[in-house]
Amino acid sequence: MADPEDRDRDETIVEHVETAGPPVPPPAAPLAAPDVEEAVVHESETIRQRPDGAVERDVVRHEQRRRMSGDRIALLIVLLALLIAAGLGAWWYFAQDDPTSVPSVEGLTVDQAVARLQDEDLKSDIVNQPSDAPEGTVFDQNPDAGAEVDEGSTVQVLVSGGPETKTVPNAVGLPEAEARDRLVAAGFQVRTREVFSDKAQGTVVAQEPAAGAEGDEGGVVTINVSKGSAQVDVPSVVGLDRAEAENEIESANLRANVVVVPSVEPEGRVVAQNPAGGTVREGSTVRLNVSSGSSATDSEPSTTDTATDTTTTP
Repeated sequence: MADPEDRDRDETIVEHVETAGPPVPPPAAPLAAPDVEEAVVHESETIRQRPDGAVERDVVRHEQRRRMSGDRIALLIVLLALLIAAGLGAWWYFAQDDPTSVPSVEGLTVDQAVARLQDEDLKSDIVNQPSDAPEGTVFDQNPDAGAEVDEGSTVQVLVSGGPETKTVPNAVGLPEAEARDRLVAAGFQVRTREVFSDKAQGTVVAQEPAAGAEGDEGGVVTINVSKGSAQVDVPSVVGLDRAEAENEIESANLRANVVVVPSVEPEGRVVAQNPAGGTVREGSTVRLNVSSGSSATDSEPSTTDTATDTTTTP
């Protein structure tokens, strides 16, 4: 018969592990996320001392498996996505440079504008364009003053190259209306001056600047327009007193050129004129010889008044 003590020494520790076959998942609901199986292990240990002093350990292990629902998985995925998005947003925010306000550079010279932008850590893109602003000054900018931009951004600076020049077209020989239309279409303003001319009334007989010259866009071109020859009759004033004769000449839109000559006629009387009659252009000069009241042997003739024919010609 075996000794109980020997029987105790012969005892062996047997670990019992219960296992189960793979569980059969229930039919998944339409559009539901699949379930995920997870293992949960529990262990317990018992220690006792045998009569011979040996230590005996009994370990009992229990393993359970449970499923994680699809809704819970979806919730975890959403939370993870939100955490990632929040992290990216924080990174983007802190990676941005502080914005800079664009200063105003309009009216400054090119050098002044570039220096002003450099002071704000901005770059300059210089573009020269025709403008009525003083040559070499900034007349526009993009972005506008006050706009918020990143440091190192580029500001386009438009610099005046002066008024744009254009070739003056020909207007001489054209009717006034047609000449005006041609000049205005070319970008010029038109000023009209009426002059006497043998050309038909309303015809342009001269212009300034001349055709082919370079003029500023929007500049003024003056055209001389014929108002006709304006022929008038020359009145006969021989035998009239000087004052009366001059009034007659001026009333006819002519000018009197009085010359005092020796004559036996009473002093101040008109003794001759040139032209003596006929028609002349309006504004022409008529010479009047006025008696000095003495003969040629008494004194030398003297001129008291002279004038020059200033008839306007195209």
